[in-house]
Amino acid sequence: MWWFFLGLVGPLAFEGPTSTPPLPSAPITTDAQPRAAGRSELLYVNFDGGVLLDGCGNQAHNNCSTLAALFDGYVGPFPGNETQRISILQATRKTLADFGVRVVVERPPDDVDYTMVMYGDLGAQDFAGIAPYIDCEDIHRNDTSFTAAFDTSNTGSTVILQEAAHTWGLEHVDAEFDVLNPFKSSGIHQSFTDECHRIVANTDLQPTPGSCNQIHTMFCESGFQNSWQEMRWLFGPPIADTTPPKLEILSPLPDEMFVLPATIPLVGEITDDLDPQFYHIEIFAGDGVAYDSDNIKLELLIENPDPGEIELRVVVTDEAGNQTEETIAFEILPKGSELPADDDLVLEDDPTDGCRIARDRDPDRGPGSLLGILFVGLLGLRRRRQ
Repeated sequence: MWWFFLGLVGPLAFEGPTSTPPLPSAPITTDAQPRAAGRSELLYVNFDGGVLLDGCGNQAHNNCSTLAALFDGYVGPFPGNETQRISILQATRKTLADFGVRVVVERPPDDVDYTMVMYGDLGAQDFAGIAPYIDCEDIHRNDTSFTAAFDTSNTGSTVILQEAAHTWGLEHVDAEFDVLNPFKSSGIHQSFTDECHRIVANTDLQPTPGSCNQIHTMFCESGFQNSWQEMRWLFGPPIADTTPPKLEILSPLPDEMFVLPATIPLVGEITDDLDPQFYHIEIFAGDGVAYDSDNIKLELLIENPDPGEIELRVVVTDEAGNQTEETIAFEILPKGSELPADDDLVLEDDPTDGCRIARDRDPDRGPGSLLGILFVGLLGLRRRRQ
């Protein structure tokens, strides 16, 4: 089992645990105001990297960081794939499920407060995560911290949450299964635990009185911290996701005609306020289920369906259970058929050896521009995941 150390100011060493200096508290400024208890938060996980600015504090909106020089002013993007990103995102959201913290991967507007964790290539560093300070009562909003580009969701999400939690005022504790434990192991799941654990200063687990006792002592005796209670006090209960996803079917177009043999792209654009995520996608043909699976997008191929008029109902469900659906109808003509003549129809060559016909073609959209997509599924209409 490999152990890693996650430090706030000191490093997390991949070769084994190392020590770090005592964790500093955030500077107090005359205009600083503690966070209003129970106020929800946005956590922006920045997988895209960016240029860092020095001399402007730790302002996430402008990529300002007092640690900019540590990274030579630049953090590279996360080199992993989209599935890895979503897995890390899901694990982070799952650990925060009890609290009013919404996790996004698109930068929020400039007039919105948020905490940013830059998750990517940190350069030639020997640590996995770092934050500028412990910000008692989250006095300094819009802080920025950093996490190395782990490609595993368990370690990656835990490092994200520990670094963000430091900027919210939580300190290291001597508790193996708590997110704030200074050691990380890929084989142990850590969460915000509802117990009082001793606050520690370093990887020697040396007890320390703690820096943020104005909050710690609301739930524990001095020198101890309850991370679950403090997170709940800071951000309140979870924010229910009641917004359904949106679905626009791009291909086939309504009432399109195809002559067998034909391979028909079924492509839809799915959007949601908590993208990216996995959607449960069901496709109904009449009373039967033609497709039933989880995916991050709707990109399938329908291969040589039986001749006749086909109507498909596509139902998309997001991870919170919100649903949306759309219906598309098109027609399949037998092999050797001639497409009907119609002044309003546009005949297209079909690279799959069949022919297709579209009504009122919009030159800026439709399957003519989509056939080059690398499809994630090559599924016949009647195939269903077992």
